[in-house]
Amino acid sequence: MRRRTRNNFSPEAQLHRELQDTALALRCAYERFNYVCEAELVEASVYEINSLTARYNYLIRRAKAQGAPADEKAESCVAAAATEGGGPCLS
Repeated sequence: MRRRTRNNFSPEAQLHRELQDTALALRCAYERFNYVCEAELVEASVYEINSLTARYNYLIRRAKAQGAPADEKAESCVAAAATEGGGPCLS
């Protein structure tokens, strides 16, 4: 039995996968934000989070427009304040 490549999935399945990938990237961006200390990296992390949030919201709107059931949508992302962060910056 051959494995399916990403291009062979239905548009709904591709959208679901994009939602999952974007949610994971957003969680990783929040984690990076929690650990950076330099001002430039903090600013870059904020831009990355804003960009990924905009993409995630766009994908959610697309999923809703397609009528995807709620259980097929990616889980909501957690705000940085709600996660366990790193220690304070000492520099």
